[in-house]
Amino acid sequence: MISLYQLKNKLNKQAKDFSLLLDIPDLYAQGLWSRGVYSCIHFTQAHERLHEAFDSHNLNSILEHDSFKYLMINEYDDREIIESLHKRITSMASEIESLMLVDIDTLELISTIYKVLGLPEDAQFIVNTGADFRLEWRPYFDAFDDQLIVQYADLKLHGCYYRLIASKFPFEQLSIENVKKYMYINHVNHEGEFEGCISEGNSFSKHEDWLMLTFELFTSGKVSKIPFNPITFKIEGMRYLIYGFPLVPSLVSDWHKPELCLNVKNVDGDQKFIVRIDQQTLVFYARRVDTNFFNTIDYEEYISLYQSTVLSHFDVDNSLLKVDGVKYLSFFRPFCAEDMKGAYV
Repeated sequence: MISLYQLKNKLNKQAKDFSLLLDIPDLYAQGLWSRGVYSCIHFTQAHERLHEAFDSHNLNSILEHDSFKYLMINEYDDREIIESLHKRITSMASEIESLMLVDIDTLELISTIYKVLGLPEDAQFIVNTGADFRLEWRPYFDAFDDQLIVQYADLKLHGCYYRLIASKFPFEQLSIENVKKYMYINHVNHEGEFEGCISEGNSFSKHEDWLMLTFELFTSGKVSKIPFNPITFKIEGMRYLIYGFPLVPSLVSDWHKPELCLNVKNVDGDQKFIVRIDQQTLVFYARRVDTNFFNTIDYEEYISLYQSTVLSHFDVDNSLLKVDGVKYLSFFRPFCAEDMKGAYV
């Protein structure tokens, strides 16, 4: 059983780590940490209240405590504690941010809190889907001789359905020229064939236009100072480019639709989640674009940029993702090496 002495040492180490990660003085960090995470006016009070809360004969006194339970992360079965943290971490960061003398990005602060509390993957916004998460890939143009040229899979996230569109791309070198060339080859090879798209009214030509606009958006440097070099996603050994978007409810498939569990935060800034699926990776992106909150972007211009590209697909639902009543622009895109270097979008 963990002792009061160990818990106090852990509290001290958390404050020290917080100081080092933000490069701020120890005493200043202690005050911010005790106030933001443990709801104590100062660090001494945090120690005093921890002592009061600790019952050597009943570990539940800490496990069930409103704030000191976060000291138990990585100590016992902490699933419920971590779920509670996901819900509270935004308010923790806001409290700390309001007390700081210098500006700091809220998402960076959230990442730091996760890291200090011993959750390095959450600090990098990494989402491990687990063995039970299975995408059901189906042909999108099911009348083509090669039905695997374009595939789709639906999933659920925050109560909203999303569609992933996978476009086969067999070449190792990804470039706008190569994608255009391969799309042209497919177009010629299937000229005159009945397309049989699962979305009535869509066509391979429309798909081709959407894919090129979307691919060019992310590789041209328009949405980031660093152009992305997307990594293909393998489906049954074949390489695919995958993008995804909110799906019109009437088009949701009857097939298996796994639920992706991640926590979009009510903060300004680019939220990028690294989603690991069966040892492969996609990126889910969300950006708050709600006029009821202050945003550091021109949200109308921002929405327009994506609605003319990745969110222009025939199947897309133009309604924004809503989480607890707050609106977010959101989509999936391929993972790239820059994503692990802090390059956001």
